[in-house]
Formats: sequence, structure tokens, C-alpha cells
Amino acid sequence: MTKLRRVIARLNQMTDITYALLRGALLLTCTMILCALALFIASGGPTLAGFEIYKAARELMALSTITLLLATIGSAIVEELTMEK
Repeated sequence: MTKLRRVIARLNQMTDITYALLRGALLLTCTMILCALALFIASGGPTLAGFEIYKAARELMALSTITLLLATIGSAIVEELTMEK
């Protein structure tokens, strides 16, 4: 429970631009995951007929993870740069 309190305390100290960056990335990631889920359902699994849709859904899932990772790294950099000033 103490780790959760430390995370919440750290989130409360974030600057507005960092918070907006993380919030936007999280919204984009959730949207990409929902679209990938819809594509997975539409493809009917890895069958020959829906293979292209299945590949697109798989790539969309990978891109959502990369997007969130890059946004986290970017927000940490922005946070460090604003703390130096």
C-alpha cells in the first residue's frame, strides 16, 4: 500500500504539460486497444480469409504499447527539464 501512496504523491506533483501528455497518450492507447479488439473480433481469428485484418489488429496492439512507452519516456524527460528550472 505504501508504494501506491508514493505513486499517487508523485502524480500529484506532475506539471500540467506532463499530465496532459500522459493523459492524451493513455486515451490514444485505450482507443487503439479497443480498435484492435474490434478488428480481432471482425477477423474471426487467424484464418486465411481474415488474415489481413488479423495482422492489422496485431500491429495495432503493438503500436499501442509503443505509444504508451514513448509517452511515458517523453513525460519523464519533460518533467526532469521543468524541475531543473
